Amino acid sequence: MNALRRWTDILGLPVLAAVLVLAVAVLPSSSSDQGSTRRVKVTQSTYACPSDDDTTRALGQIKAGTERRLLARRSGEPTSSGADRWSVVTPGGAGSIVVQDGSGSGAVGFYASVAGASGGGGLSVGHCPGVADDEWFLGLGSADKRSSTLVLMNMSDTPAVADVSLWNSQGVVDAVHAKGISVKPFAVRRIAVSDLAAGEPGMALRLERQRGLLSAVVQDSSTATFAGTEPIEGSLSPRRDQLIPGIDGGARGKTLLLLNPGRQTARVAVSTFSAEGPLAAEGLQDVKVKPGRYRELTVPATAGGGRQAWHVTSDQPVAAAVRVSADPKDFAVAESGSVLDGPAVVPVELGPDVSKPRLLLTAPGEATTATVVAYDARMRELGRTDVEIGARTTERMKTASVVDDDTIAYLVVVPAGRAPVVGAATYTDGDRVTSMRLISAPTTIEVPVVRPD
Repeated sequence: MNALRRWTDILGLPVLAAVLVLAVAVLPSSSSDQGSTRRVKVTQSTYACPSDDDTTRALGQIKAGTERRLLARRSGEPTSSGADRWSVVTPGGAGSIVVQDGSGSGAVGFYASVAGASGGGGLSVGHCPGVADDEWFLGLGSADKRSSTLVLMNMSDTPAVADVSLWNSQGVVDAVHAKGISVKPFAVRRIAVSDLAAGEPGMALRLERQRGLLSAVVQDSSTATFAGTEPIEGSLSPRRDQLIPGIDGGARGKTLLLLNPGRQTARVAVSTFSAEGPLAAEGLQDVKVKPGRYRELTVPATAGGGRQAWHVTSDQPVAAAVRVSADPKDFAVAESGSVLDGPAVVPVELGPDVSKPRLLLTAPGEATTATVVAYDARMRELGRTDVEIGARTTERMKTASVVDDDTIAYLVVVPAGRAPVVGAATYTDGDRVTSMRLISAPTTIEVPVVRPD
């Protein structure tokens, strides 16, 4: 079994619910010869961007699409937008739902904002999510000057419905009005987590879509000891083996977030892939999470600092993430994620308050190479570089290492060969910081082969 298949089996395929596939064109594939699955090009995809008054949205793609439409709230009325360029939609611009046509164009969207002081004052950069199915969010709160908001966006002309489950350090939370949450067509519904369960300093949330085309993200803010804001995206569903990329900073200020939704105590161990190579995270080798419990564990300084990805293993399925708050003015959250099975887009042009990102790329198996290509807003290549990643190590790269050009709109990270790669992008604005894991752009999808009897 090769390294890519081994890690795909462990970590799960990328979150294909991020793409609503309406039509496909068949591509030849070696797997189709086995009569099981085959790769097909995505020809239409849909995603939704949170669109608060202070939120900038950036829309792009791997290669030029044929048409992009921004759908207005409530009515769904479309506004055309060029699918052959990088587009920045300023706060207050039309449409938060995006539909793009184009065979294998790999349509992607991102959003960025800087919160006011009353909202934590932090920097946020996140993916515009596609259709949610079964999403797991860790690190929410509704007490001690914490505020988490579940943002649901209906991307169709029919009502959408979802159920929510919550856990705290004592077990399942008896949440109020958490079942049958409905969202009207082309509408955005924001639900304060305190309305579901008030006075909870730490929680995990599961969202299960029951009907309709619904996307989901959590916006978290704090004005407590660790202040700031951060979009919380879904971690991988509970499993025994997973990676958390994009952990950076000093040896202190990290919190391990774990949810054990099962009926047996989970025993968790963490190892790190750092610049020097794999290391057992001292103090995180025998972490216990009781059945049906959510746990937040302050990470000891002995676990180390610098650039890292964490390898989390357990004897029972758990969901995992890491909160990093090296500076009391803002924090970032690193979620578990899948290995890249194709190119990933990293936004650079996101508005005046967001600096150019730095990349953290990890090879959790064999040594490998990733090619990073810089483009301007017209999708013209400005430069490229190859990043050598040692076996089970993490490399850090600045945007200027590709090309020092102020016209860069976005980067594309292309993993080379079959060895697995995971990664994240970190953005800063003074003391503000945010982290966003890399997700493969939706160019193709693997589907079952259906043969006539």
